[in-house]
Amino acid sequence: MSKKNGAAPIERRPRKISAQLGKKIDKLIELNRAGCPGIFSSLTGVRLPAPEISGIVIDSLKTLGLSLKADLTQLRHHLAQSLADQGASAEVIAELMGHNSTVPARAYIAATPKIAEIKTRALGKNQTYQMISDMLMTGEVVDRNGIAKNRWVKGMVGSQYIGGIGSCGLPENTACPKNPVYSCYTCPKFHPFIDGPHEEVKTSLQKQAQFFIDTAEKGIAIEHNRPITQLERTIQAVEYVIDRINNGIDGQS
Repeated sequence: MSKKNGAAPIERRPRKISAQLGKKIDKLIELNRAGCPGIFSSLTGVRLPAPEISGIVIDSLKTLGLSLKADLTQLRHHLAQSLADQGASAEVIAELMGHNSTVPARAYIAATPKIAEIKTRALGKNQTYQMISDMLMTGEVVDRNGIAKNRWVKGMVGSQYIGGIGSCGLPENTACPKNPVYSCYTCPKFHPFIDGPHEEVKTSLQKQAQFFIDTAEKGIAIEHNRPITQLERTIQAVEYVIDRINNGIDGQS
């Protein structure tokens, strides 16, 4: 929360802590009142700048045998991802990281292999989910063999070219009014290839979403950032396609 100390008024939220931690905090307050330097403070009681705090933390970790080439930002990312890997909710991660929105936390959760595996198993076996995904997402999953190459869908995700993700069901010589790849996974005219690079699409979209998140965080504008929300929906749609293929929906194996 140190980034928000300059805010007016300062946001304060109650937190539940253990009795043991409470006693330690009371002891620290007593020491500060007695004139002892606080945590990450100079001998005169002035708070150290962030680069010096970062150096202290990194040096302390090195004494434990951890060779790091990182800063506190990298450690924050590691903490958030570790919490997501252990099953923490987006609300808990956002609270501990001091974020105003749960959007960054959901990005960490989306990148968690364990959570993705659980979701795939749970949703893939749910008949209601299969029916909804069939009705609301793309057209039928198909084999690229026998599909004319001029029907193959290709496009850009950020600055990366991605091709051969599926075929377009629009009439021949009809130009799609939307942006390929970004809009395809929510279009019933799009037929994903069973061996298409859908994982690559998902990874590229997640990288672009993380770029928008990092940029928006600097401007404290995450909550109302429409590109992040749109990318999140597209990533979810790509995951539905991957689930359908992995679970043999549409009669594919």
